[in-house]
Amino acid sequence: MKTIHLFRFNDSIFRKIPFFEEKHRLKDDITEIDLLTIEIVTEYIVKTQDDFNFDNTSGNDLLSMCKKAQKTIEHYFLVGVNGYDVI
Repeated sequence: MKTIHLFRFNDSIFRKIPFFEEKHRLKDDITEIDLLTIEIVTEYIVKTQDDFNFDNTSGNDLLSMCKKAQKTIEHYFLVGVNGYDVI
């Protein structure tokens, strides 16, 4: 058995955190602030067989693996407002 990390964003599963730059990662959950647009990427830590192949695994099987994850971590990213970055 080996441990892998899967990332879920907009009902898609990825091997790495998708689309977002590290500089836009928020340290805390501040989703209650309505002025900011925040996207959440969920990381799943999953045990799988040693011969697991991400590319040959169906989306439904990946979702099933995520539901059985040992641990989940939410990552928060600030996205631009009206095309401008927020400082």
